[in-house]
Amino acid sequence: MEVLDCIQGRRSVRKFSDKKVEYNTIVDLIKIGTYAPTAQMREPWGFVIIQDKEEMKRLSDMAKIDILNRIDELPQFKNYEKFFSDPNFNIFYEAENLLVVYGDTTTRWYKEDCSALAENIILAAFSQNIGTCWIGFSKDLFDSKEFKEKYNIPDSYESVSTLILGYMNFVPNPPKRREPIIFSRGK
Repeated sequence: MEVLDCIQGRRSVRKFSDKKVEYNTIVDLIKIGTYAPTAQMREPWGFVIIQDKEEMKRLSDMAKIDILNRIDELPQFKNYEKFFSDPNFNIFYEAENLLVVYGDTTTRWYKEDCSALAENIILAAFSQNIGTCWIGFSKDLFDSKEFKEKYNIPDSYESVSTLILGYMNFVPNPPKRREPIIFSRGK
């Protein structure tokens, strides 16, 4: 697949086929991701891979409870309050694969580096018919002391991206994009 086809064709996918994404395939995607630009060659990334649906459901339930308990502090989530209150709603959309990208906060540009890495993973996955969706609802959960202790994540690391992954049944149609806002033409 051509790179421009990947960039223009990729969409967030929340429903996947029953075909299993092997652990080694996810590791290969991570390795491709590490070819992202990295400021000062610091490579500040670290990863957690979860392929246990029961654990993912447990984590989803924990995240929903936490968000609901703090909904007044999280105005950006207020529109989703109905979903968080629904016991059947899973913030990971029943996916079987979860990849959390962490960045070492002792480096200045860890968010930028890890976001570039995550996009490499997203595009590489799409080129292999693996859909992804960046899940923002889980950030606080993956930065919690309990989660970090359970998964051996050093204190200096902060979650930057959470991706669900799975083989696609179909590729969603692209949304119409607005024209870019260009503030200045320069000289």
